[in-house]
Amino acid sequence: MLRWQQAEGKRHALEGPFAPRPEESFVALCGVEVTVAREDVPQLGGNWFDPTCAVCSSAWLSRT
Repeated sequence: MLRWQQAEGKRHALEGPFAPRPEESFVALCGVEVTVAREDVPQLGGNWFDPTCAVCSSAWLSRT
C-alpha cells in the first residue's frame, strides 16, 4: 500500500501498511531517509502544508 507522509519539510510517499509515528524514520520512494516529527501528523495537531516531493510524486505515478 502506498501512502503519503509529511516529514522534514516535504510530503513524501512510502510503501507499507502503517503510517510512521513521530520520531520514526522511513525511506521514501525518492530514496531519502526522513524522520517524522509530531508537527508532521495532522491527527496530533500538526499541519499538512509542506510541498510534495517531486521525485516521490513521479515514483507514485509510475506505480499506479
